[in-house]
Amino acid sequence: MVAPLEYMGAAASVDVLKRGRALVQEGWELLASPLYGNFKPNQQPYRTLILRKNNGPTGLPDIQSLSLIEDAVRFYENSHHIMPPGGLADNIEKDFRYMDVVLLEETFRQYGLLTSPVKSYSEVVDR
Repeated sequence: MVAPLEYMGAAASVDVLKRGRALVQEGWELLASPLYGNFKPNQQPYRTLILRKNNGPTGLPDIQSLSLIEDAVRFYENSHHIMPPGGLADNIEKDFRYMDVVLLEETFRQYGLLTSPVKSYSEVVDR
């Protein structure tokens, strides 16, 4: 099962990662790298995580997911500047939202969260 959408609004990327870490510690599994797109914290204000419930046979957190999310949180916490959402002109914010979706589009499709390709820029950013 993939978690229902949990929209964190204008939360900083590091806060999204910390929420993801809490879910991983509760038995959720990351389905994509939390550092997808290879952006530095000062280069992308948005961070999307895709997780699914997976306690496995031991009921313990998924070790690979825990390692990935811990590394991501540490990377963001050690950054001197994190680009916050909402701090740029609206058209630039829309560009960043679009990149966030497009970078994860294949993962969304792979897990049945997106059944058709993203058709247009406005389909993503004007929602």
